[in-house]
Amino acid sequence: MKKLTGVLLSILLIATLGMGCIESTGEATSESGDITIGALLPLTGNLASIGESSQTAVDVSSKDINDYFSGLGSGKNVKVIVKDTESDPEKALEQLKELDEMGVKIVVGPQASEEVEAVLQYATDNNIILLSTGSTAPSLAIPDDNLFRLVPDDTNQGMVLATLMEEEGISAVIPMYRNDVWGNGLFEETKKNFESLDGVVLESIAYENDNADLSAEVESLNDIVTSATSEYGEGSVAVLLCSYGETTEIFTLAQNYPALSAVNWYGSDGIALNEELVNDNNAAAFAAATNVKAPVYGYVGENDRYQTVGSRIEEELGRVPETYALSAYDALWIATFVDLDAITENDESTKLAMDTLSETYFGITGWTKLDENGDREHWDYDIWTITEEDGTYQWELSARYLCHSGISWL
Repeated sequence: MKKLTGVLLSILLIATLGMGCIESTGEATSESGDITIGALLPLTGNLASIGESSQTAVDVSSKDINDYFSGLGSGKNVKVIVKDTESDPEKALEQLKELDEMGVKIVVGPQASEEVEAVLQYATDNNIILLSTGSTAPSLAIPDDNLFRLVPDDTNQGMVLATLMEEEGISAVIPMYRNDVWGNGLFEETKKNFESLDGVVLESIAYENDNADLSAEVESLNDIVTSATSEYGEGSVAVLLCSYGETTEIFTLAQNYPALSAVNWYGSDGIALNEELVNDNNAAAFAAATNVKAPVYGYVGENDRYQTVGSRIEEELGRVPETYALSAYDALWIATFVDLDAITENDESTKLAMDTLSETYFGITGWTKLDENGDREHWDYDIWTITEEDGTYQWELSARYLCHSGISWL
């Protein structure tokens, strides 16, 4: 195994000096050759917004890494092979197998927990390391597996949502969620935490992910909300929505029901900063009217590296990127240096390098130290809402949940 010291020094140089600021020595400092990293991203389907953001972040990251190598006089380059999972677990597995056939053993992604669940066994059996920047299902928080996640699991988001609802005077909530590993997990965590705060969780609605028409589910939701508001009062009732891109359809349908427009709505990281939602005037108007709040793992905006790099990603993307997409920028740096440091075809050495590098790396999303399950250890949550100005809808940061001190309103 190559010495970790050299790699860690490289990471420290990156963090201290910034990208592309290291002068060339005039000669190569290491052997030439490409470092090939795979990326499983949902470029289409109901997670396309985060997929688009993630690809932009990966593109910027690969350019910065290659500029860094060039500045050192190295002949190395990182090459990223991006595969579209189409927001579909079966497609994600198919694409991972294609990457494996190409000899790729470190992959950024998949983003969705249901995709991770579908590919994890294959990755384990074939010594492939997955570095996900969007999977948060608590059931996938498993020690010593081949999955590493640069985001906290949803035991944290469930607590944040429950606390937020309790702080805002909600006493009864009706959950509506995707019937998959992520939706079920977030629902259960929020329910557990909300009930611990003496909140009441009423009848819930779980919908199938491949259901193209959710009108029956929204009508059922209206019936439950109507009954709940007559018992608890409109101001004390809320809807918890754990969904992805289908939120746009749900909100468009919900606007036709006065009872659903009269209560508060709480979303999740599955919709925070979703571009399709704010571009649909009907859905966005409903979200703004019901003051929907969507938490997502938050980055530290004061971070100097974020100030430098994040603005470039935002400019290239043309909008504010999802936090999970920003994590993809950091993930590629870590994956690149893990590939450099690990022994070829040695799964355990790759895991060791991943654990060591993630513990010492400071990126645009801050420190990336992982816990015993390989998930991000340090976390805060940003709370996003949708606002309207001159007929245009946009996401606006309304609050930040600091893990040690609770909700801090901005």
